[in-house]
Amino acid sequence: MKNLDLLPISEESKKRLTTFARMYRQNAHVVIEVVSFNDNRLIVRAEQKDAVKDRYLGKKELSERVRELFKGEIPDEWKLTISAVDFDRKDIDAVSVDWVKGRMLKLGLKNKHISTHTGIDKCTVSSIINGDKELTKWHKIAFYYFFKYYEVANFKS
Repeated sequence: MKNLDLLPISEESKKRLTTFARMYRQNAHVVIEVVSFNDNRLIVRAEQKDAVKDRYLGKKELSERVRELFKGEIPDEWKLTISAVDFDRKDIDAVSVDWVKGRMLKLGLKNKHISTHTGIDKCTVSSIINGDKELTKWHKIAFYYFFKYYEVANFKS
């Protein structure tokens, strides 16, 4: 579990938490990490990276599982806040060349703008847009989050 060393708890508790977190990662593809600890307030982030047997855990279930994981391992007086990330691959899986072209047209963006803001090489962006190169999972993720952010932030190219 990432950042577990921030917690002033016994090595035995850290070892158990690490084991439990590893089991969640292997069996449910859930990643759990300590975000911060200050003044007896512990903030933990939990995210399911992909579905297991076509099943995603919702925020409520993720929170309950993480709360159960920490039960008995941290003092009762600590306030445990869980930031559960509801991950939905359907949005990212829906990214296609036509989707990217539509967003670019709507926002008045050119290949060079996409390249500048995503870090994807300009030639690669061009090849993808022209249909000469397939969209990889990483390209889809980069495009999805870039356009999601761009539409909200409305920053200048």
